[in-house]
Amino acid sequence: MRSEKENKELLTKKNQPIKTITQQDINALEITLEQLQSWTSTLGVLNEFFDFEKETINKKNIIRKYHANAQIFKIFLNDFLQRTDSLEKQLEKLKTREKVKV
Repeated sequence: MRSEKENKELLTKKNQPIKTITQQDINALEITLEQLQSWTSTLGVLNEFFDFEKETINKKNIIRKYHANAQIFKIFLNDFLQRTDSLEKQLEKLKTREKVKV
């Protein structure tokens, strides 16, 4: 049986019950965040492409790079949308999670 002190620790400042969040929930969020963060270097390549100040204008080279970077962007966009959808579902699941019973 829990003591009164332990019961008070399971309530928020406004005496509302705290929702249960498992380590598995935290791990799932971390994995999704890592998947999004994995795009950092690839997005750096796209950023370099759009930084025209450093490169001389060569139409053939720009056209070739444009098509390659367009493909990278399409893949990124699809992955980004899937990951954000996954995050929304994970957060919704946490919002509806059962509260700790005192």
